[in-house]
Amino acid sequence: MFLSVKNTSPAGGRPPNSGFTQNDWEILASFWHPVALSTEVADKPVGVTLLDVPVALYRTGPGEGVSAARDACPHRNARLSLGTIKNGHLTCGFHGFEYDGGGTCVRIPALSPELPIPKKLCLDTYLCQERYGFVWVCLSHAPRAGLPEWPQVEDGSGTVAIVPPGLWNASAARHIENFSDLCHVPWVHTTTFGGPEVVIPPYDVHKSGLSLAFEVNMLERVRYVEEGHPSATQDAQYNRALYRYETTLPFSCALRVHHPDTNSTYRVFDVGSPVTAQTTRIFQIVVDESRQVAPEALIEFTERINDEDLSQVVAQCPQDLPLDLRDEIHIPADRMSVEYRRAMAELGLGAARPD
Repeated sequence: MFLSVKNTSPAGGRPPNSGFTQNDWEILASFWHPVALSTEVADKPVGVTLLDVPVALYRTGPGEGVSAARDACPHRNARLSLGTIKNGHLTCGFHGFEYDGGGTCVRIPALSPELPIPKKLCLDTYLCQERYGFVWVCLSHAPRAGLPEWPQVEDGSGTVAIVPPGLWNASAARHIENFSDLCHVPWVHTTTFGGPEVVIPPYDVHKSGLSLAFEVNMLERVRYVEEGHPSATQDAQYNRALYRYETTLPFSCALRVHHPDTNSTYRVFDVGSPVTAQTTRIFQIVVDESRQVAPEALIEFTERINDEDLSQVVAQCPQDLPLDLRDEIHIPADRMSVEYRRAMAELGLGAARPD
C-alpha cells in the first residue's frame, strides 16, 4: 500500500517489477525500438509500453515532431497519455499541468503566476524520431547504434505497404528468430508460401558489426489468384526463389525474396518491439519491387503469414530465448539461429539471472 518513507528506488530506469534482468534491460534500452505508427500520434497523446516502461508520445501541434516521455506526471504520477494537447502543450488530465515538447513544465493552473514553477517539475524524456512511418524511441540517452537501414522503403523502388502492428504474447527474440527460420516454412505456411518438404542446403552466415546475413535457394508455392490478390488456392505452382536474410541486432530483420524466373523482387522489413519480456509488438513493411500487387493485398497476405506463425511461436516453452547452446538441439539448417544466439550473448544479454 505504501512506499518506504526512505524510498531509494529512482523514478526512471528499469521498473522494479520488470520481467527483464537489470543487465538485459540496460543493454536493450540502449537500442532504438519502434513503438507506434507515425499516423497513430496525431492531436492527442498516445500511451505505449517499451521494456516495461510506460511511455507517452505526443505532438505539440500539427506538423510537429513526436516527443516521448515517461507516462507519468511528476506531480502525482497520473498517466499523461490520458491528457490532452492544449495551447501547444501536453496537458495532464488530472490537475492541468502543462509541459512543452522538451518536457519542461510551463504552467500550473493552481499555482499563482507570481510564484516560480519548481525546477524538478519536468518530465523524464526519451530520445525519439520518426522514420519509415514508425515512431522510434530509445530509453537511453546514449544509443549504441542507429536505426536499421532500409533504403528500399524510401527510394521509391516499389510498392510500399505498412502492415498494421500486431501484438504477440511471445518474446521479441523468439519472434525474430522464427522470422529467419527456414525449416518451419513447409510445415507452418501451408496456405501462403510454403513449398515442398526439402532438405535445406548448407549456407554461411556473414557477420559485420551488429548484422548477420545469409542467403539460400528455396522452392515456394505462393498462393495468389490471377489478380494478384492473396487467396488459398491449391493449384499454385512451385517457384524458384532466392532468399536473403539480414538480421540487425537485437530485433530487426530484412528479407529479400528474388524470383529469377520472373525477375521480380519482394522485401519484408520486420522489427519486434519488446513491450515486456513476454509481449512483443510486431512492426512490418512490405515492398513489392515488381509493382504487381496492390498494397491492400500485400498487407492481407502478410497478415495471413503472421497468423500461421503466431500459434507456434506463442506456444514455445520457455518463451525466453536460450542463449546457452546446450539448452536446445540444433541441426545444420539452424545455422542462422545459432549465430543469432551467439551474437546476442556477445552483446552481454543473458549474463545475469532474473533479480
